[in-house]
Amino acid sequence: MSENIFYTKDAVTSFERQAEMGQYSCVFWFCGLSGSGKTTVAKACEKQLHAHGFKSYLLDGDNLRHGLNSDLGFSDADRRENIRRAAETASLMAKAGLIVLVSAITPTHELQELARKIVSSENEFILCHVSTPLEVCKDRDPKGLYKKALAGEIKYFTGIDAPFDAPISPEVVLDTSEKSVDSCADEVMAKILDLQLDAEDAAEKLCKISVEAGEAIMEVYGSDDFNIETKDDRTPVTAADKRSNAVIVSALNRLWPEISVLAEESEDDITRLRRRWCFVVDPLDGTKEFISRNGEFTVNIALVFDGNPVIGVIYVPVTGELYKGINWRGVRRAERSRLAVGTDSTSEPPREIKVSDRTDELVVMQSRSFGSDRLDALLEKNANRISKTISSGSSLKGCRIADGRADIYYRFGLTHEWDTAAMQCIIEAAGGVFRQMHGQKMTYNRPDTLNRDGFYILNREENILE
Repeated sequence: MSENIFYTKDAVTSFERQAEMGQYSCVFWFCGLSGSGKTTVAKACEKQLHAHGFKSYLLDGDNLRHGLNSDLGFSDADRRENIRRAAETASLMAKAGLIVLVSAITPTHELQELARKIVSSENEFILCHVSTPLEVCKDRDPKGLYKKALAGEIKYFTGIDAPFDAPISPEVVLDTSEKSVDSCADEVMAKILDLQLDAEDAAEKLCKISVEAGEAIMEVYGSDDFNIETKDDRTPVTAADKRSNAVIVSALNRLWPEISVLAEESEDDITRLRRRWCFVVDPLDGTKEFISRNGEFTVNIALVFDGNPVIGVIYVPVTGELYKGINWRGVRRAERSRLAVGTDSTSEPPREIKVSDRTDELVVMQSRSFGSDRLDALLEKNANRISKTISSGSSLKGCRIADGRADIYYRFGLTHEWDTAAMQCIIEAAGGVFRQMHGQKMTYNRPDTLNRDGFYILNREENILE
C-alpha cells in the first residue's frame, strides 16, 4: 500500500447506522462442501429476515465469481483472494448496518480465519459450518460438479482432490442431511435474534434504571413543593415526572443508542416509526396518586420489538416493589422482588409470579382515579361472580393480577402506550390475558400513541365479563 494513502474516518458511526436500521448488524458466514446446502439455507434465512423487517443481503460465492471475483481462478492464491474480497465486501455492508449472509466454501482453516479476522475487526462474525457429509453432497450433486471432478474434468475440486478442513470452533453447525432447510434457517434466525438482544442482561439494566428514577422521584416526594403544572391534555405533571424522565432517557440513550425511546415527558421523535425496537417509558405512572401522597405510583419501562412488549419493568418507589417480565423467543417469565427503600440491597429476593387460577369468587381491581358508568354497570351485571373489589392507582392494578392477588381489571376510556406497555408485558409473562375491549392484542410504537378502545386484564380467558 502506498504511504501516500490515508484511511478516512467515517462521518457516520456504525451505531448511528444501526440506529437508523433498527437492528444490530453482523456477518453470518456459511462454509461447507459444494452441495451441502449453504446457499439454500442462507436463502431461507434471507427470506425470514426480510419477512420480519430486517435489512439484509446474501453474498453468494458463485455469484461473486460472476462479477467482483470474475478474474480469479482456483489456485491457492486465487482462492485466498476470493475469500479476502468476499470478507471485505461483507464487512463494508455490515458497517452500513446490514445483516450480511455469506455463502462460500471457504475450504481451509487459513481461509476461515482470514474471513473472521477481516470481518471481526469492526463487525460481529458468526461462522456456520454446514456439515453435511461428503457422500450426501456427492449424491445430491445439484450442479453436476462432483461427477465432473470424479471423471477428472475438474481439477482441485474441494472434497475430491482438494481438502476441506472442518472449522475448529464454529458458532453454529448445521447438517442438512439430518434437519430440514426450514429448521436450519430457524436455528440461524435464533442466533441472529440472540445478537439483537440479551433479554436477561437488558432486563437487569432496566431494573437498575427504574430504581435510579425512583430515587429521583422520592427526592421530590419528600420536598414541600412538587412544582405542579398542567399539560395541554389537562393532566398534571410535576418536577418528579421530569426528573425521572431525564434519568431514564439519558440512561437508555447511553446504553442503547441504536434503540428509539417513546417517553411521556419527552418530545416524540417520529423516526421511531421506522425502527423495529423502541423503549416505551412512563417515568411516573400515577401522577395524581403522587400528588395526593398515597404512594400508589410507579416507574414503567418497556422494550418493544415489532410492536410487541418483550421486556417490562415496573418499580414502586415508596414500597421498593420491583416487577419484571420477559417475553422473548419463547421465554415467558415474570418476577417480583422488593428492595430496601433507599438502598440497593434486596429485602425480598426475586421470585417467579403467575396469575391465579380462580374462576369464581373473583377479585376485581378498580382505578382509584378513573371510574366510569360503563364499568359500574359491568360489575353490577356480574356481581354474582365477584367476591370483592380493590381500588389502586397506576400500573399496580396489573401487578396485583400478575402476582395472583387479584384477577380482573377493566379500563374504559383513553390511555397511552406508556401507561400499558410494561404492564402488558408483565401480565402476559405471568400467564395472564391483556386485550383491547374488542379482543385484539394491544401493539406499540404506533403513529397514534393513544389507546382509544380501552382494555381489560384477566387471569384466565374464561373470566371475561359479559
